[in-house]
Amino acid sequence: MRTNYVIGVDAGATKTEAIVANREGHPVGAGRSGCGNWEVVGEKSAADTIYDAIRQALERARVNLSQVRNAHMGLAGLDWPEDEPRLRNALAHHLGTLPMTLENDAFLGTRACTPGGDGIAVAAGSGVCSSYLGASGEKYVYGYFAELGGGFPIDQLALHAIIRAEDGRGPKTALTAAVLAATGHDSVADLLRVLTRKAYTLSHTAIRPAVFQTAVSGDPVAIQIVSSFGRELGLLATNLIDKFALAGTSPFVVASGSLFTRTGPLLFDVFEGTVHRGDASARVRLNRRPPVAGAVRYALQSWGVQSNADWETTSSSYEGALDA
Repeated sequence: MRTNYVIGVDAGATKTEAIVANREGHPVGAGRSGCGNWEVVGEKSAADTIYDAIRQALERARVNLSQVRNAHMGLAGLDWPEDEPRLRNALAHHLGTLPMTLENDAFLGTRACTPGGDGIAVAAGSGVCSSYLGASGEKYVYGYFAELGGGFPIDQLALHAIIRAEDGRGPKTALTAAVLAATGHDSVADLLRVLTRKAYTLSHTAIRPAVFQTAVSGDPVAIQIVSSFGRELGLLATNLIDKFALAGTSPFVVASGSLFTRTGPLLFDVFEGTVHRGDASARVRLNRRPPVAGAVRYALQSWGVQSNADWETTSSSYEGALDA
């Protein structure tokens, strides 16, 4: 059998996606599973989850693992040098000697949607991280240093806002009614009681849409929360522009992740404005390509196959492949 396929994987805290693609970069099978962040579930469970997505993709592509030439994986939680060998060992249990490259998932947005696969990416989903890929192969990522900007702190700020509105330390806000409706509680006191006495956990699928929808409706408190995060995310990009002396060189700056793509325009607009105030030449893009497309692109390059010259058209089919 001819080894004419590659695998790309994007493994995050919320979901894991895998694509099997042919030599031309076209997706032929896709799979999706749960949390692939080893820091959350441990390396064995993360490897099991990643392989489950790969297995689905192979089955849908009607491709055997022996037909795969290379795999590239963008993995949440791959932050320190000692992380890679432990993840590689866990994955080898499923994938054997398949050639594979691993990196932090922060790089995938840049690989997915810039012409040369280089530039700055700021990824905002459950957490947040930022990365730089230079045209000559330079790589830099920081995630642990970026303590603000992801979804978890948004949940906390929303909770703080409605508590302060309730006890008078802060202004009244439409967030109160929105969060209570989203969580199914009658009052702030009832919500606090279950949080502190019944081990209730705020669901991000409830609270984050409430924050962004309330901001769209014009609530000043919600707008302030979203805007403060947009400025913080923009600072991640401008810091990298300064760090690598890119100002005035028209660097690509990619905004990637669910907080950018699924929450309306406010967060991205604030982010873009912050970046342009730092460097008017920056080419700011909202990544509407699944990050896993960037993993496939690098898997092809690691095999020695340059990605299709019309990568934008090729990668446009990836969303449909994942939803099939």
